Amino acid sequence: MSILKPLALQKALDQANSGGVYASMLLNQSGSPIAQAVLDNERPTASIAAHIWKLNITSGDSIRGGNLETVVIECDQGKVAVGAVAQYILCLYAKQNTETGLLTTKFSIIRDHILPPLSSTTES
Repeated sequence: MSILKPLALQKALDQANSGGVYASMLLNQSGSPIAQAVLDNERPTASIAAHIWKLNITSGDSIRGGNLETVVIECDQGKVAVGAVAQYILCLYAKQNTETGLLTTKFSIIRDHILPPLSSTTES
């Protein structure tokens, strides 16, 4: 197994930060950030997104139907896309007026880009 490279992950995550997306984070299963790219002085809350994803996993097939890859949460102050990438949790945070389709497309592209290296890594 190779070692996780947070700087390379940060650069990959930074590619999503445009078009209304202001932060992208990769978290471990407990909600601690592994890598993040945040525009300006925004402060996304990682633990909430991780908790929501964990609830989804523990609720089993009744919610997920076995195929759920991404959850988009619409809040008063914006939107969050959250989902699993290997043993990690990927979160993209966007402004309220960001199109949901754009957010989920960016999520899919970043997930597909970072999945191969994450599938064979361990945290350092």
